[in-house]
Amino acid sequence: MATTQSVYDVLGIGISAVDDTLTVEHYPPSGAKVAVQASSRHGGGLACTAIAAAAVLGGKTAFLARFGTDELSAYIRSQLLKRGVDVSHIISDAAGQPYHSRIIIDRTSGERTIFYDLSRYIPVRAADVPQELLSSARVLLVDFLNAPGPLELILKARRAGVPVVLDIEGQCAEATTVLEHVDHLVVPEEFARWISGRQDLQAACASLAEIPRAATVVTAGAAGCWWTDSPQRAPAHLPAFAVKAVNTNGCGDTFHGAYALAIARNFSIMEAVYFASATAALKAAGSGGGWEALPSAAQVADFLRQRLHADDPLRNVPGKIEQLSWCAPSHGQKIVQPEPPCTHHAHQEGSEK
Repeated sequence: MATTQSVYDVLGIGISAVDDTLTVEHYPPSGAKVAVQASSRHGGGLACTAIAAAAVLGGKTAFLARFGTDELSAYIRSQLLKRGVDVSHIISDAAGQPYHSRIIIDRTSGERTIFYDLSRYIPVRAADVPQELLSSARVLLVDFLNAPGPLELILKARRAGVPVVLDIEGQCAEATTVLEHVDHLVVPEEFARWISGRQDLQAACASLAEIPRAATVVTAGAAGCWWTDSPQRAPAHLPAFAVKAVNTNGCGDTFHGAYALAIARNFSIMEAVYFASATAALKAAGSGGGWEALPSAAQVADFLRQRLHADDPLRNVPGKIEQLSWCAPSHGQKIVQPEPPCTHHAHQEGSEK
């Protein structure tokens, strides 16, 4: 686990993006001409959105990337700073910048289609990350969309005893090796089906969980998520919270950020999944778009409190969430390392709530 010099709840390393969005009534067929109802610019990217979400929820966070002095790099810096993320560790590199994404939002469904340009994106390598910085984090959150993958960075974190949460979407041979070394694997349904060869998501989650780790989670948007903390435990299904989706862009990344923060603050796996699901639901339903729709801890706690019964095993979660925004762990506090996945006996939620 992290050393006694822990400073950050979550250190995020991975993709950042500037998202230029266009909202239309319906996503058009090929060759159509469609009126734009709204346009806007927001921060984005897998790990970057996740770390912004964790910060808005009250976590102490930092983000590491390679940025230049260009407009896109300056924009992401400013948006992270606005949400309280420490950007002092970002590496100055005149050749580097975030992804630049153009996103089409279907106003009727809230679904999005992303077109991204990574021509000037330069990934952070393990050698770029000072050991002191890595050891200062209670949790490391990394992503993998395009090769090269973060394997060396993950192994460096593991050697330092820092738990790793991985968001992986890259469908390539390297993915198989990378997922073998993470503590918390949280992946979207498309990747789970591809890597496992199983269309049924419970079966796909079970297949991924054959590699012992603290937790394996498969997210599926409106279909909810499947999770397990042991190869011997059948994945449980958590239905998605019923909300009117305004914009689903970044919801999966928001899930990752909330989940990573929960692990850093010693939530159980079940509590972390529940908290992350609620946070992602509020992000989908939020107004303003982009990171403006990221919910606070108080908003998530209120949302859950309205949906929990007095005898619910998760009834104490709203109170724990509220503490995220005002009761950060003291300097040097360690997180509780989960028991080995094959012997972990945390309470398992059933297939229905």
